[in-house]
Amino acid sequence: MKKVKLRAFWESQSVANRNKILLELADKCHNSIQTVRAWMLEYRKPQGLYRDALAEYLKDNFQVEITE
Repeated sequence: MKKVKLRAFWESQSVANRNKILLELADKCHNSIQTVRAWMLEYRKPQGLYRDALAEYLKDNFQVEITE
């Protein structure tokens, strides 16, 4: 499994993948798209269950582990 920083992973994705990730994580975490985008750009850090949901989603769908 590849280990990368969240922002580096985000920047490596195509626009179509970014939109898909935003929509799916916003729905899964019951947050706005702007909040999820802030997480992906590392302006804010997801806390608690949101962090776990984000890590699980990326691991299941992209085989990526996020480093701090």
